[in-house]
Parts: sequence; C-alpha cells; structure tokens
Amino acid sequence: MNDQLQVQRQKSPASGFLVYSIVILIALSFAAIQPLIPNDFFPYLRIGQEIIRTGHIPTTEFMTYTGFGQPALYLYWLPSLIFLGIYQLGGITLTSLVALICVGLLFTLLWAGLRELKISSLVSGLILVMITLIAASYFNPRPQVLAFPLFGLSLWLILRWQNGKNRYLWLLPLIAMLWANIHGSFIVLFFMLIPAALVGSGDRKRLLILTGISFLATFINIYTYHIWANMFSVVANSSNQKFGIEWKPLSNQGWQANIFFALLLLTPLLAAVQKNKIKWLFWIWFVGFGWMAVSSIRYVIWFLPIAAIVLCQLIDPYIAERNPRSVHFQNRTMNLILGSFLLLFPLTLLPGIRATWWQKAPPAYDLSTPIQAAEWLSANPQLPDHLWADFSFSTYLTYALPQRQLFSSNRIEDLTTSQIEDYFYLANARYDWQAVMDKYNINLVMPSVVEQPGLIEALSASQDWKQVYGDEQAVIFVRKP
Repeated sequence: MNDQLQVQRQKSPASGFLVYSIVILIALSFAAIQPLIPNDFFPYLRIGQEIIRTGHIPTTEFMTYTGFGQPALYLYWLPSLIFLGIYQLGGITLTSLVALICVGLLFTLLWAGLRELKISSLVSGLILVMITLIAASYFNPRPQVLAFPLFGLSLWLILRWQNGKNRYLWLLPLIAMLWANIHGSFIVLFFMLIPAALVGSGDRKRLLILTGISFLATFINIYTYHIWANMFSVVANSSNQKFGIEWKPLSNQGWQANIFFALLLLTPLLAAVQKNKIKWLFWIWFVGFGWMAVSSIRYVIWFLPIAAIVLCQLIDPYIAERNPRSVHFQNRTMNLILGSFLLLFPLTLLPGIRATWWQKAPPAYDLSTPIQAAEWLSANPQLPDHLWADFSFSTYLTYALPQRQLFSSNRIEDLTTSQIEDYFYLANARYDWQAVMDKYNINLVMPSVVEQPGLIEALSASQDWKQVYGDEQAVIFVRKP
C-alpha cells in the first residue's frame, strides 16, 4: 500500500469515532461489571487511615499481630490516600468510576498512539478489543490502575517523538515523578525510554536528556533515591516470590491465557510472512515486555499495549489491500450520536447504579468479602482477639475491623515464609493444626465456607472450639476457655 493511499484512509473514514466508541464500551463494560476484590483494595484504605491518624507514612507493620512492629515499606502511600478519600466520598460507585476513567484513558491514549502509526480504525478496533479480553481481570480498583493513564501517556509521547513531534515531551519527568509515588511499576517507563533513546527514530539526544531528568524526578518522593532499592527489594522478597500468585509465571490455563499465548505465538509468524517491516524499537519492546509477561502474571498488563502496537502494524497492510476505503457508517452526525451513547452506557453498569435496572446484576463486592460476618464481629467486641481468617477475608477485615488483631493481610512480604506456611497449614487443616493454633495463640477463627471446608469440619469436631456464627460465606469459631 502506497503512502498516498494510507494517508487517504486516515483522513476519509467517518466511522473512526464509532469504532473507538465500541472499543471503549467493551473495555469499560468489563471494568464496570467486575465486583470489587478486597485483596488489593481495603488494606490500602487502612494504610490511608493510618497515615491520616499519625500524620506520617508508617515505617513498621501495624495491621497484623504476627508481623507487628517489623520494618515495612509503604511504597503505595499516595494511592492509599486517594482511594480512601474516594471511597469515603462516594463509596464503591465512585471508586469504580475512577477505575473506569483510568482504563478509558489508557485505551484512549493507546488509540491516539495507533493514529500516530497511521493504523486504520478497523484494525485498531479489532486488536484493542482482543487485548481487552485478556486484560479485563486487571481493571479492578487497585493502586496499579492509577498508573494506567501514565503508561498510556508515556507511550503516546514516545510514538509522537518517533514521528519528530517533541512538543509535549517535557511531560516525561512529571510522569516519572508522579508514577514513582503511585506504583512500583514506574520502572516500566524506563523500559520504554531507554530503548527508544538508543534505537528510536526521533531526536535521540533530546530523549536521552529527558530520560536522565526523568530518572532524577523519581527521587522526588518520601523515600528519595532509595525508591529504586526499595522497589527491587519488594520484587525480590522471598515471601512474594514463593507465595504471591501475581509473581508466578503465566501458565496457559483459562481462555484469557489461551488468547494471550496465541497472540504471543501469532505475532512472530505474521512477521515472518508479512512484507511490512517493523522498526527495531517495537521489537525490542515486544521481546522485553513479552519476557516480563511470561515470567510473572503481574506484568501482562504492560505487555498487551506493546503487543497491540506490533500486531496492528503487521495486520494493517493486509487489511488495507483488500479494503482500502470503507463505505459503511459514513454519516458523521449519526456516528457522533451513536458513539456518544456507547461511551456513556458503561456508566449504567457501575455498582450502585446497575441494580436499579438490572434484576440479576452482578454483586458489587466479590464473594470473598465477608461483610455480614465482619458486622457481626464488630457487634461482639467481647470475643477474644488474635484472629485467623481466610486470606481474602483478612484483607477486608484490615479496614472493616481495624480494632482486631489479624494473622495476615495482603502484605505477605511483611511475613516470614514460615509464618505463611503455617497459614496454609491451618487453611488445609493438617494433622497437627491445633499445635499451630497454640503456637500463635489464635483464639478466633473465620474460615471460608468455600476455601476451607476441611478446617471447618476439624474445628466443628474439636472439643476446644465452639461455633458462634455462620452464613453462606464464613463461619466463626471461638476457642473455649
């Protein structure tokens, strides 16, 4: 396809906004209907409360009695304050809305980046919908989602720089400073900038200088230049590496993983048979971020936009040769009206809103959120302390019952590997589980009906424990005097 035809295709279709609206509709709908998962949300609210209560960022563990007083790093202190304020102001509805905005900005900026590469609307829409299917499980409210717009903006700036557009490049140091205070994934920015400064087609000297300034900008945070060492210490933490699910290598289990690995294998095959040449920068990104995604589940979300950029460039010429100019959906006014409706529709799917018109709407909170059991425990403060609970239950209880002394929270890096092994020992009700209960002086137990049926059976059969509460999610046992 010659350059003149490519430019014509970029300017002529009136359906681009409609295709963009469909992409955003699908992405935001996935984000809106997912229930709030407690693991990576409620502990941050508790951290925010502690910051406000004490007037400073904590330096020791304070949410569990098993790790209480041990040195701890709170790299995500800013998201803790942000989410606490949002949740207290507008509850789960406003919280989900903020997550939707972050996801929407990521896809909007990625769409704008594909426009810089002169990718057709049809191809952009198809590929972005595909990566949305893979990425949907990453759209829950959590600190990471606040970094999505920063990632998208960085990618857009670099793609513009590739085309000789340097006007907004000065934003990179500001992005680096903000990102370093939001999430440990700020290193992703430099995984994009350094290869671009070495092999990119823009003004490499200018970008190299801004990369250095951006690196120094990450020092503007509570931990100063130690932020880098702190970030790597969390990544290398033995408890995280051994027990953190997100730190495990990605396995081909489930339909989302099937699509991911198909994309990973399909891209090099297309490159082998496609005449269109992809610039070295994009291949370096693809290999580097692809390796990260395969090595750890938590990095998949950063690889998908890179994969979309490469795949779009491979597929676009093939589609263009067969459909150089669309003759459908060329009514600009109708496209604007219909597209605007599609963009607004996900708002009706937000928790607190969808239940007003959707009879069997998905629950606002994940089933691993023991709301009723927590309310019952709050109404019974006379029960003894040292509470062992299902892991997901504990993450909710850090915020719902801050007065209770918990065995664990979501911060497994603050526990030793032996303490985490003892948690699973109890969760699986192994033969000498009572000895582990005695070891930690556990007096109150809240197992999950779904996750720990064996422990519930063992506690029910023991003469040392008495059931004092039960519902469809959780059961509570208290140690007899």
